[in-house]
Amino acid sequence: MKKRIAVLFLALVLAASSSTTALAAEASPFTDLHPEHWAYPYVSALHQSGVVGGYPDGTFQGENDVTWGEVFKLLLLAVGVEEPERDPEKHWAYPYIQLALDNRLVYAFLEEYLDAAPARLDVARMAARALDLTDISGESPYTDCADGYVVELFEKGIMNGTEEADGLRYFYPDRPISRQELSAVVWRMMNVDYHEGMFYFRNYWLDGLEGVPPIAYAPEQFVKNELGRLDYTGGYYTRGIDVSGHKGEIDWNAVAADNIDFAIIRAGNRLYGKDGSGAVLEDSWFDKNMQGAIAAGLDVGAYFFSNAITLEEAVEEADLLISKLEPYRQYITYPVVCDWEYLGGNKSRAYGVDAKIITDCIDAFCQRVAAAGYQPMFYFNDYCGYVKFDLSKLAQYPFWYAEYADAPDFRYHFQMWQYSSKGKVAGIGSDVDMNLCFVPWPGATRVPGIAPAPVPTPLGG
Repeated sequence: MKKRIAVLFLALVLAASSSTTALAAEASPFTDLHPEHWAYPYVSALHQSGVVGGYPDGTFQGENDVTWGEVFKLLLLAVGVEEPERDPEKHWAYPYIQLALDNRLVYAFLEEYLDAAPARLDVARMAARALDLTDISGESPYTDCADGYVVELFEKGIMNGTEEADGLRYFYPDRPISRQELSAVVWRMMNVDYHEGMFYFRNYWLDGLEGVPPIAYAPEQFVKNELGRLDYTGGYYTRGIDVSGHKGEIDWNAVAADNIDFAIIRAGNRLYGKDGSGAVLEDSWFDKNMQGAIAAGLDVGAYFFSNAITLEEAVEEADLLISKLEPYRQYITYPVVCDWEYLGGNKSRAYGVDAKIITDCIDAFCQRVAAAGYQPMFYFNDYCGYVKFDLSKLAQYPFWYAEYADAPDFRYHFQMWQYSSKGKVAGIGSDVDMNLCFVPWPGATRVPGIAPAPVPTPLGG
């Protein structure tokens, strides 16, 4: 929020000193920039505010390509970042590298490229990240680019592309961007009220998603019982757990006797560290847990802890999970889940991977599961649900949402809720994840003794 306050303050200063009418009446600050030029109002305003300068000969040379160093400086100043002190021993733009990394303009950068020219797509992505936007947006207006960041900037009126004689709009993502074009982008970043109608979440401005139903649960419908577990008073629900091999030996008969209706069991995982192999591993306890839960009379589903960052990886994970499920096919009454999680921060192999790619991976995983005859589902917390996934592209699948609270606080509806990681269940020697499921899955046998009440139709169910 502090960043945006700084931007609005700078915008007020510019608005008070640089209206288009007033600018047109003043002499141009650069010998090669006529007041009638389309870029004159933007360049002049930024020059007056000290954001852009010209060359020693008094020219602006607006058609010249900008460099990475120049883009870093201008975009960071546009969002209120203070200009750093320069190191006389280093490239003039060197101090901006760390600021660009800190503000997520880029996720890695080498000093040797400071004088190279970034492509327009690179600039668009940096501008969107500087404004704390995500790449989750609508359909692209461009014939040659569908990147989510680019679309988001178009929707906010910050980058418009070019409408050619054929009537189509082009972005030209691989071309460099000129000094005058970047000036227009920077001015709009400081003056356009781009967050109108958006909501703020953990340093991100987000649009509401079309086609994703709003949450239909009310906080007062969740009541903690004498065991410290949550009951749902709004209609049908079942109570379940999810486990991996980390739990060790489980007495599944004791679990079933402790008012637990279902279990979602991990079949495997992918290593997520940036410096690791990204290898896929099988859960060595999967068969024992699955057999024990089935023998105890529990309804069962399964999940794979995913960190897929390509479609090929997503399919590999889904195929491993499906192969592990085959001996238990007739007993799988609950969903088969893609549990894609973002862990490790900037040490994660998924660091900097766009939401569109991750969303496509989850979709590919779920499609594979559905083709194998199982009910697909995917799991997420609020960060992944808002920032790393585009839920509007996954609304055909049921949602399994994780938030450890006495009542969920999420904008969108979901079919299963993981409400605690500190559950106490007989037969399990350590804390366990606790879940409520609000959908009567076909074939499920365990019911909580509550007659099903009308609930929203499960997405994709």
